[in-house]
Amino acid sequence: MHDDFISIGEVLTYLREENITDLENKAQYVHNFIEKENKSIGNAYDRYLENGPSTFMNVVTEHSGVKKECILWCVNHYLSLNRNSNVIEKACNAMRQFGTGCGTSASSCGMTSLHKNIEQKLAKMVEKEKAILFPTGFTTNLGSISYLVGNKDLIIFDRECHSSIINGIKLSKAKKWISFKHNNVTDLEIKLQKFKDSFENIFVIVESAYSMSGDLSPLQEITRLKKIHKFYLYVDEAHTFGIYGEKGQGYCYEQEVSDKVDFIISTLSKATASIGGFFAANEKYCSLLKWSDPYAFQACLTPADAAVILASLEEIENNPLLIQELHAKNSYMRDLLISKEFNLGNSRSPIIPIFIEDHNKLRMVVNELYLQGIYSTPIVFPGVKINEGRIRFILNYGHTKEQIDYTVEALEKVCKKHQII
Repeated sequence: MHDDFISIGEVLTYLREENITDLENKAQYVHNFIEKENKSIGNAYDRYLENGPSTFMNVVTEHSGVKKECILWCVNHYLSLNRNSNVIEKACNAMRQFGTGCGTSASSCGMTSLHKNIEQKLAKMVEKEKAILFPTGFTTNLGSISYLVGNKDLIIFDRECHSSIINGIKLSKAKKWISFKHNNVTDLEIKLQKFKDSFENIFVIVESAYSMSGDLSPLQEITRLKKIHKFYLYVDEAHTFGIYGEKGQGYCYEQEVSDKVDFIISTLSKATASIGGFFAANEKYCSLLKWSDPYAFQACLTPADAAVILASLEEIENNPLLIQELHAKNSYMRDLLISKEFNLGNSRSPIIPIFIEDHNKLRMVVNELYLQGIYSTPIVFPGVKINEGRIRFILNYGHTKEQIDYTVEALEKVCKKHQII
């Protein structure tokens, strides 16, 4: 067996390219790599937080038990509401009133008044007739896509769509599915034109902001295609809901295209600091989706989680400075990184990627930053394409200017050392 792999991405790529299918061999390759990492600095993906997410927290390496105080750059709590005292208090009160869990699915009377309040608020925010809750963002995509799409239909999706979307597509009955070049409206239109008469329904699936690249979807251009071509537009707002629009209504709202988007979905684990997901659309589509397996056969998110969502939505609505400050810090950090000649790709959202194609250099940068108290995980295959490795800095409201300055200064020194900039 090879023992010279530099990253887990290289291991997984090797297994795929060599078509290694034997379960024992596959597991042993991955395990051997982890064991090798544990003999040095430790496996980056097996680290955990001693006391939960914040912008500065003890990171524990599982194998060794070593603790390291770090500035965290890998958590999607954009507005830092997971540490908001009002949100925490309301979650505690909800547990006292509603108990700890719902015990069953929404279809089996697992929902509470908290869940219904969330659905009403979300539908109003994203300007749709109805919204329904799922226990996670992943299963929102899984259930929605797999149940909406029929066996006479075509799915055209942006090639950088999230794993939950891809898995929903694979589980659907779609007659055919194809990708279009990332954020390339011309390529999308070519495919719409080519297949316009070949399928009963066409679904176009995009994200408003892409988690690995941090760039924003050209939603206005895509919705203009609906004047010429007939298709359903499905937009995942996981990384924009709560932080775009003056009151967190999302990027569709900010771009004034909500009425042209047929289906809006989002997770509730990011800006709203909880768990769960929602699907919003005309009421008839929500009625249909209530018979999807992930909705009908999966327990509801807990009352405490629901209370966190409601409290977070209230904080976002009442404190517009949360969003303004987040985007101000985003601009500040971006300008600083660009002045140092870092490659940020086309990113614009509070997800800031630093592209480092060389796996070995990426690994060294991540490890050396960790030793200096700066922590984020390396992004490699299968999260991105084989030669598109990167480290991401996910800005939260709670990050201070001092933390940003320290991170950029350390990153500049490490990257100059390894001839990345």
